[in-house]
Amino acid sequence: MNKDYTKELDFILYSLISEYDNINEGVKFYQEEAPKTTKEMVTEMVIAKYGLKEWEINVLFHHLLIDKFIISIEPLTISLEGIVFEGNGGYAEKNTQEKLESSRVKKIESDLKKYSFGLMVFTGVVAIGTLISAIYFIIEIWKNVL
Repeated sequence: MNKDYTKELDFILYSLISEYDNINEGVKFYQEEAPKTTKEMVTEMVIAKYGLKEWEINVLFHHLLIDKFIISIEPLTISLEGIVFEGNGGYAEKNTQEKLESSRVKKIESDLKKYSFGLMVFTGVVAIGTLISAIYFIIEIWKNVL
């Protein structure tokens, strides 16, 4: 069971950046009950949109912390790398770039195999030619000595 959480990670990072922007703009709507933390609000949005369990969301938050795109969740502190990363397409773009790089490396490896085989054949032909010319000169020297 291998699930790809790329969309969820991008959504969490985007939501955190939006909430961070709202916090810094002073936009905060309070209800009669205690205000929710940014993590609680983003967690509820992710559960509503993707239906993930809370432990999965905590793992995704931890992943964002490890990647250093957010510095802390409460109080929310987003790194410049996180803002730039999200602006450049996030994890979806990162996966696309990794796939392109992987296919490029495979193509280079296959080309090197072809070229190395061609070089091996060429070296074999040169070796056989050198052996034939050595035999010819040995025969010529033998004729002149006798």
